[in-house]
Amino acid sequence: MAWVNYKINNWLLITTENCLYKSGKNYIIEPRITKLLAFLAKHQGIVFTRDELIENVWDGAVVSEQVVTQSIFELRKILKKMDEDHWIVTIPKRGYKLDIDVQQIYVDPNTGFKLEEFHSSHEHTNDVSTHASFPAGPMTRAFNNTAKETPPATTTAADNAKWNHWFFDVCILTMLLITLVFISWSNEKVTPPTAALNPRLINIVSAPQSATNQLYSLANIIKDTLFKSTNYISSFSHQPNAGKTLSLYVNQHHQLHIELFNNISKTIMLRKNLSLDSNNAYLIIEKLLNDLIQSLNYNHQQTQYYIAITNPDILYDYLELPTVITTDNQTNTHYIEKINTLIQSYPQNSYLLAQRYLAYAILLTTNNKITSMPTLMNYGKVLVKNITLNKQPEPTEVYDALALNELYQGNLAASDHYLSLAKSQSQQNTALRYILLGKISELTNKKQQANEYYSMALYLSPDQETRILCEKLVFISQINTTESTPRH
Repeated sequence: MAWVNYKINNWLLITTENCLYKSGKNYIIEPRITKLLAFLAKHQGIVFTRDELIENVWDGAVVSEQVVTQSIFELRKILKKMDEDHWIVTIPKRGYKLDIDVQQIYVDPNTGFKLEEFHSSHEHTNDVSTHASFPAGPMTRAFNNTAKETPPATTTAADNAKWNHWFFDVCILTMLLITLVFISWSNEKVTPPTAALNPRLINIVSAPQSATNQLYSLANIIKDTLFKSTNYISSFSHQPNAGKTLSLYVNQHHQLHIELFNNISKTIMLRKNLSLDSNNAYLIIEKLLNDLIQSLNYNHQQTQYYIAITNPDILYDYLELPTVITTDNQTNTHYIEKINTLIQSYPQNSYLLAQRYLAYAILLTTNNKITSMPTLMNYGKVLVKNITLNKQPEPTEVYDALALNELYQGNLAASDHYLSLAKSQSQQNTALRYILLGKISELTNKKQQANEYYSMALYLSPDQETRILCEKLVFISQINTTESTPRH
């Protein structure tokens, strides 16, 4: 029985050896990726859903849709190395297709075939005497046993060529060495310029020995408040050009110590020691946020409410929640367990429901082995039902969660509407909001705009979590976010 290989845009997919081959370049791929690419090549131009791919590529085996998504992602990584990442096209809400020229090649295992037939046209010349055979590839020995060796040149000619090349190499290396020495000498006394500090960039730091859930939650509230109420940019990722540093730690009297330091003027702008309990949590934190914004000389109303949770008991318990992503970039499912316990006590609190939904979406994106899409969809339904019953203006985080829920369901207009509501209540967009805007732009074929939104997200929060969300939240992005990291 003949083997079926595929010529895809001048690349040869050798199905029996699980490799892609062209002009001496050889990429070995996994059998399941080979089978996936071969199936798409056989049905070039046809859109297949994940279920259809499972039925045809995995032979109906019991696998999740995420396995298909991951396989498409791995295939795209291989194609990107080959500069062919445009082969696979995602059709929103439908599936995937192979959008490139394909030719099926039938190979008789008894007689073989001539590999040089699979060169692209620009690789051939009309000069028969200088026509080169197809470079040795993984199947050359099996199918091309009639090749003849070119008679070697005379010894004298070979020796002359060898000495000429050797002399040329020595000259080039000598010139390169002289150039490097000159550059090193000329730059010896040059002092690199010092990067200017950004007065609107604030690093938020906490001493490792005093790090607690309460400290991290408070830092998050401060970070969200700065985005919501000012034009200052706060980040947990250390930025060497930050104009200010906000330090939080527990002092020797077991109080929360907050200090805002100006790295430009070398002065302390704010220093507070707080004693929080379940009775005063809201008043103390609200006062702290007012003092902080006033210290930044930012125009604001003293009576403005910055915290979405006004109930002191809920707020104090909320501060004790663990982080969703740990400091070593590991997912933390205990967050969902703890916030579910809190929601059982306060089932109508839309802010808690929104935070649970956003946290679970992050966990699902970063570690789908311990999460499931049905659970996320259920959390979304509970949030939407609660909002429908309340019919009151909601915090920006609630609108962010609603926008993400609509995006998962493919309702781009509704998602964009909720993002507009969130932006109307904030001075600036958060990193997550920019990611959602990027996803909407990408689905509407506005790739340049999407790339700009992803860049803004990485500018505001240049960490691994943000990069993963840019790449994988809702769907695998076709825009590369790894080549350059925006810097403040």
